[in-house]
Amino acid sequence: MIFLIALLEAILFVFFFKNAIRKHPAVFYILSIAVIGFIVCYTKLNLYEVFPVWTYQYIISVFYRGAFSTALFVIVMYIGALNPKGKIVRALMPIRGYLSIIACLITLAHSFAYGIYYIAAIFHTPDKLDLRQILALILTIPLFSIMIILMVTSFKAVRKKMKPRVWKNVQRLSYPWFAILYVYLMVLLVPSMLEALNPSSDIAMLYRVNYILSVILYTLVFGVYFVLRVRKYRKSQ
Repeated sequence: MIFLIALLEAILFVFFFKNAIRKHPAVFYILSIAVIGFIVCYTKLNLYEVFPVWTYQYIISVFYRGAFSTALFVIVMYIGALNPKGKIVRALMPIRGYLSIIACLITLAHSFAYGIYYIAAIFHTPDKLDLRQILALILTIPLFSIMIILMVTSFKAVRKKMKPRVWKNVQRLSYPWFAILYVYLMVLLVPSMLEALNPSSDIAMLYRVNYILSVILYTLVFGVYFVLRVRKYRKSQ
């Protein structure tokens, strides 16, 4: 459910600000860094006790839980998988790199928010981490490492210093990264979905629906992307 909200917000964000992003990408980088600062403060200062509940549900949670950045990554990946001659792709291709950087920066907000807790847990209370959390932390290592590489090489100043072929090969890391991201999401969501499907579970109906819809939606979005990417690859051969 959160991802659906984030996806709608990301689409609206790109639609309304695509021209501004193209002309002034640095402004949006600064705003993304500001989001990181806010989320860190929100976590450390327990601001959830101050803000109304609805602000977390519809605004803050999409950044805090990484849903908005994931939605931006989905848009970036779909731009590369769809017909390059299409109207939407031609309009968004010039800002694809900018969107990728913005998504990476906002992901850091999610990383800091959860990293504050889980890094401390690894060193102080590792016995309290369950299998799902351990697997998620393991997957975080390649996810974070590849993301930083992709973000740095997406800056035009860095790209200009790289050989085109080398840059293109580096950017291909986005494909395994996207696959690992899906596995990471399923590691977190599938156990909750299975529990939600259990009739004897005490999970509230709203959360049951949320877990089930989240797994279905993520699988649909990532699955369609895979099909489109394979089809585009075959056409290029």
